[in-house]
Amino acid sequence: MSHVSPFDWASLLADQPLIPVWAKVLPEVAEDLVEVLLRAGYGVLEVTLREEAAWKVLEQLKSTDITLVAGSVRYPEQLVKLKRLGLTLAVTPGWCPELNAVARDLGIRLLPGVATPGEAMQACLEGYRQVKLFPAAALGGPEYLQAMKAPLPEMQFVPTGGIDESCLAQWFALPGVAAVGGSWMLPRELLMRKDWGILENLASRSLQAARELRHQQTNTSQADGDSKV
Repeated sequence: MSHVSPFDWASLLADQPLIPVWAKVLPEVAEDLVEVLLRAGYGVLEVTLREEAAWKVLEQLKSTDITLVAGSVRYPEQLVKLKRLGLTLAVTPGWCPELNAVARDLGIRLLPGVATPGEAMQACLEGYRQVKLFPAAALGGPEYLQAMKAPLPEMQFVPTGGIDESCLAQWFALPGVAAVGGSWMLPRELLMRKDWGILENLASRSLQAARELRHQQTNTSQADGDSKV
């Protein structure tokens, strides 16, 4: 029996429409990175479970002021381990009904991944109103999402995969983009050099751009709605 309803990710990301996705983690700089992200205005960080070291990072950061999201969740056992760590936010790279069911039973707030209209429809039928579109660029970019969303007006998307600062405007020009995920603001070379000043600049600039672009889209959508009244 389900213990938790699908989570409203749009509310979590209301002030942060850009999710930094940390894939190639470096545990030795994790706490410093969080301090940089907090100064740059971020409150949410996704740490992907692609490497064993990611678990060490989650353990290190679970008591900090940043909200942690576990990404690339693929197995029920990972959800159980997250629950034991006291973490309740997770993202999957693709649609998996088994993971959805386990997450609900454990009280894990899931952002499920989808790649097709059919998967988005299944998510909608299960009560989800926000989903991750992955791999967003490889699937066809903003044009693909525009066509995919047309028959699904109630759904919101978090495009992730192959996105960088140069194409943010194209994604946020689409209605129904709750946020965008990416890793360009966490370049490994800067992390390895501990070049916190440059990294904070990059992270702050990227977040500000995302905020401004989403604000523009919100205003455009409201204006379109008013013109139809």
